[in-house]
Amino acid sequence: MTLELYGLLDSGVSEALSSFSDGVYEDLDHEWLDDDSKDGIDEDPAMASLGIAPMDIKSWFVPFNDGRYVHPYASEAPTKDQAPDAA
Repeated sequence: MTLELYGLLDSGVSEALSSFSDGVYEDLDHEWLDDDSKDGIDEDPAMASLGIAPMDIKSWFVPFNDGRYVHPYASEAPTKDQAPDAA
């Protein structure tokens, strides 16, 4: 880690990064995206018990459940019925 290399990873910084990680990431499945040995693990029936989220590109911004915030850029465009009226 770069912070360790430059002597910047003290206990306070480590705790802040851990707190950030706990609040931002539901799990660490996303770390497998850069690991070619894990390619297809989300589709492997033997791994179904792990509950791994789909990792294909079209699933990256799909919320895990209905109670999740979706950034407007990741949501579908509103339909004509959903669009606000122009005043």
